[in-house]
Amino acid sequence: MHEAVIRPPAIKEGSRIRIVAPSSPLTTSAMKSNLSKAVDFLKRQGFKVDLSSSVTHTSTTKYYTAGDHARADELENAFKSDDVDMIIALRGGAGSIDLLNMIDYDVIKDHPKIFVGYSDLTLLELAMFEKTGLVTFQGPMLQDLLEEDQTVLAYNWSTLLSIIKNGEELALRNPPLSILSRTIIDGKARGRLVGGNLSMVALIAGTEYMPDATKKILFLEDVNVEPWVVDNLLTSLVLRGVLQKTNGIFFGEFAHYGMEDILESRNATSFLLENFSIDDYVGSAIQNIIFDILAKKLEKVPSFVEFTCCHGKYITSLPIGINVELNSVEQTVTMLESAVEVK
Repeated sequence: MHEAVIRPPAIKEGSRIRIVAPSSPLTTSAMKSNLSKAVDFLKRQGFKVDLSSSVTHTSTTKYYTAGDHARADELENAFKSDDVDMIIALRGGAGSIDLLNMIDYDVIKDHPKIFVGYSDLTLLELAMFEKTGLVTFQGPMLQDLLEEDQTVLAYNWSTLLSIIKNGEELALRNPPLSILSRTIIDGKARGRLVGGNLSMVALIAGTEYMPDATKKILFLEDVNVEPWVVDNLLTSLVLRGVLQKTNGIFFGEFAHYGMEDILESRNATSFLLENFSIDDYVGSAIQNIIFDILAKKLEKVPSFVEFTCCHGKYITSLPIGINVELNSVEQTVTMLESAVEVK
């Protein structure tokens, strides 16, 4: 781990944003046809926008936008380009893990820029922070700018902008009229913020690409995972000593998109589908698992659940690598320093 944390330069009006696609392509014709709307949104905010070539490409595997070398080169070129000020991922999905041992991290360290993404991009963001000290951002990706609810879109984008343009040190909490957070273990804790998608964190925990969780504030979330999977993943992090090292933990939403179809294809869960709503099954069961694991195995670690970020409808941006204070009673995450260098 590079002890010196690198804060990327803040963006300003007229900054250039490069859209990259290190993970999966857009999968529906509607999303592809509306891509220009998301780009136009950024332009209306006063930014210049250009797209890496893989954004509109689908590889023969259909899981990735392009081959490993092409995606790695495009990411490096985005950092090296002097006229690029900010990099936003197209979407998550799969594929980032293939790039971890291909990227020249010295390029990223020598050309620090704002990098935004979540889900599969968790792998790249944690690796960048571990290898270079660069602060990265779990926030809305290009596909999220197609959000039709203008109130939600305004919240998601303005929260990110407050952090990366104005350099504000925000007290991050769920917006009004969204979901309610719940305290697991009372308390306050401070530390550098790390984490992201639970499946991705579990994949690289213990490798050279995962920051040491010691005295950190860890956040975890996921999408379309059944309760038993969450149980297994969290327990694996306990077995490897990851959760016990932290100063505090909070959990985002465990959203489900099309989970009904997934479960119906597995006859083993048909009873649950017949007797419970999908919200009851996924939401309540996962929360019960989280409460059970933390209450029994991490008795003194301040923690709470249901923070609006990443895969939820509301996306409260989170800067990986900066010092924060977690208050599990108030269910807030307060930035103790700016995440960017403002000139």
